Parts: sequence; structure tokens; C-alpha cells
Amino acid sequence: MKLYYNNQRNYKSLSYNRPDGSSATISSSGCGVVSACIAINTLAQKSLFSVAEMRDLSKSCGARIMNGTNEVTLLNAICKKHTAFSYTTTRDVNKLVEHLKKGGVAICNQGDAYNIFSTSGHYVCAWRMVGNNIEVADPSMYSGKYDASPRPKRIVKKTDNGCIVTPSQMAKATQDRYPSYYLITYKKPKQTTTTTTKKSVETIAKEVIDGKWGAGDERKKKLTAAGYNYNTVQ
Repeated sequence: MKLYYNNQRNYKSLSYNRPDGSSATISSSGCGVVSACIAINTLAQKSLFSVAEMRDLSKSCGARIMNGTNEVTLLNAICKKHTAFSYTTTRDVNKLVEHLKKGGVAICNQGDAYNIFSTSGHYVCAWRMVGNNIEVADPSMYSGKYDASPRPKRIVKKTDNGCIVTPSQMAKATQDRYPSYYLITYKKPKQTTTTTTKKSVETIAKEVIDGKWGAGDERKKKLTAAGYNYNTVQ
């Protein structure tokens, strides 16, 4: 599965003002918006939402709150707009692991008590298992982030877009948040095929007389390609 990654730090000029009208941007306050973008686009394996479009949806559905994004409200709006998506919430890290093993993606809600992904509350996207560990796409990634103490001791390894952590460390990071995990599922829509009913010989014969199938070799070629016996409908 390809990771569809966005970094909120690249959106310093994309406004995400608070409900009271005070100024904020996606860069300063949009980890919930960008984590949702990463999760939804990665699950669908295509760019269903740009960051700006997810920002607009968050504001229009009332998910923008004073201290960030209400992820339940945003996910409800996403699932209403694209019914192939659904989600459940949990505090159980084992359910998170199970979900990832089945090909799902999750948004994880780090609290304030245990710092791995941020020094305070922060949404990240858990997008796959690597062996027994969880690979996290961090929407606020920057150079040296996972080199700063105490993070090196709390992760398995850093990656270009975040880090890999053990389930027990993930559980510690989310222990003071409820829900801790938003488990998102995508059911790929079935492709519909159109079936055409073959016309009767009588109908085709009339169309031939009316000149709808051309003449000579062209007529013969068209009728044969459509599955009709040229001699029968002449």
C-alpha cells in the first residue's frame, strides 16, 4: 500500500481560524485535518481530498473547535460524503494492531502525559504494521524531530515521514485520550458493468434497409463485429 503523505508544516498560509475568529493555520493547528487526509487517501489509494478540501469540510461540518479538530465530527462528515468509508473508535491498542493487520488505517490521538509524537496533544496516522510494530505517518514531521530526547528511547526507528513504535509505546502515548484510536475501513465500490441486449434480426434487418449500418464491405464488417449474420439480415 502506498502512503499518501502530507505535512501540515507546508501549509503556513492556509488559514484554519478558530470558531471565535482568532487566527490560526493548518500548519499551527491542522494535525487532525492532515491526519484525516493521509488516512483517507492512503486507504483509497488515490487523492480523494486535498488538504484544502479537507480543511473546508472540517469547517463546514463544525469539526473545527478551539483547540484543534473534533475527529469524530470530521469522520462522520467524510463517511457521509464517501459511503465506502466507515470507522469505529477504541482505547484498546490490541484492536488497533488487529485492524492494521487486516489492511485498515487509523488515526491515533496522542495526549499530554507521554511524549512520543509531540510535546502535547497531536493526531498521527498509523498506516501499517512492520513486523510486530506500528508505522506512524506524522503530519508534523521535521528534521531531527525523532532525535530529540526522550523520543529515541521510545521508538523502534525513525522514518522519512514519522516513526515506527511498539504497540506498548503507542498505548502509553494515547493513554490519556478517549477515543485513543479511530479505526477507519474502506470498502472498495464494486465496478458496475453495462450489459446490452442484442436486437432482434427483424430490427437489424429494418436498420439495414434504412441505411443505419452503412453499405457494402463496411456494413458486413460492422454487422459481423456486432455478432449478426450478414446474410440473414440482408
